[in-house]
Amino acid sequence: MNKLRYILALCLLASVTPLPAQDNIEIKTPERIARMIESMPMNEVPVQGIFRCPELSTTIMFYTEARDGMTEQLGARLFPDVIRTNTLYDPVIIGFIERLWVELLLRKTTESQISLLKEYGVRIVLGGYPLGSGNFSRLSQALDVINSMNSFSTNIGGTELDVLIRTATGNTLHIYIPASRDLLFQYDKKEHEERLVKELLNSRKPYRQADRFINMLPYDDNIWVSGGLCYMIDSLRNDVFLTKSGQAVWDSKSYPVETMRNILMSAVVPVRLNGMTLEITPHTYNRDIPKFRIPMSQFLGYIQNQGFEFYTGDAGRNGDRYQCLLVMYNTIYNYLHMLSVSFTPDQLDAGQTVIKADLSTFIPQHNIKNLFQEK
Repeated sequence: MNKLRYILALCLLASVTPLPAQDNIEIKTPERIARMIESMPMNEVPVQGIFRCPELSTTIMFYTEARDGMTEQLGARLFPDVIRTNTLYDPVIIGFIERLWVELLLRKTTESQISLLKEYGVRIVLGGYPLGSGNFSRLSQALDVINSMNSFSTNIGGTELDVLIRTATGNTLHIYIPASRDLLFQYDKKEHEERLVKELLNSRKPYRQADRFINMLPYDDNIWVSGGLCYMIDSLRNDVFLTKSGQAVWDSKSYPVETMRNILMSAVVPVRLNGMTLEITPHTYNRDIPKFRIPMSQFLGYIQNQGFEFYTGDAGRNGDRYQCLLVMYNTIYNYLHMLSVSFTPDQLDAGQTVIKADLSTFIPQHNIKNLFQEK
């Protein structure tokens, strides 16, 4: 529990001084995309659509994508629609590679392209040779393989993503990419925080109750626990607390912490969350994001649909108030969000209630590892 308090305190420390809040979050063209557009050797890049830029390539089609009238992506159209729209493949990874290709083409020499790849920690390997070595002397050779692809696969998980492209003749192209939010997304952290909050508030993703409990073991004389996996330390776990009949525990008097952890793990029936609202204070890099309220079911439904793993912990008690921590871990991009809720047991049975919470976002996993190692 002391470790949980320590982690929470350090994650919130940088944002204890509130700044004036904005009534509305204004979404703009990401700065990274704006800089790329300015670097394009043509008079005007369309806000959205497919276009040619012969100064960069006579064979590649380029494209822009827009949202609410703002250009959000600029890329080289490398992959066919059957890949770009296939739900088997992560659109963030596809978008990154196509955006990276534009950045590489903007570099005039192979040496400059290699320098950019080193800066990003990306490796493009053709037939076993990284760009600039062996028989792989020009980026256009990689494009030849992409244009002749017979198979496309992605290996995700861990600290590096591996995109593998094969041709029918056996040529292989690997693109190794660090599993990093800072690299893969076109938004910087401030922009991404703005978008996260806006998406949360506009989300209509349904809350889904977890309905499959495994590895049930006795927790005490009265209830059982299911889960058994931890995140970095033993006290952050994916546990769900159950009655002996297999129902999620909801007992504000005897088990207030276990009840709240069940809520945060999405283990309770949806009707239980009716009237439960989170009042969230964001602790973010962007100090202009104001405090906001959101139904508990709406918050959890959005996060569920983003594919995060959930872990909870007991962060202690102060008088009659309890504190629980929810860690939401993104296994592909290696970052996490943390929500700390503060509540009294009577709020669990209040019907209409507002629960105060602090939210820290887009925390790189290695930062949390360092904090755990310090304590």
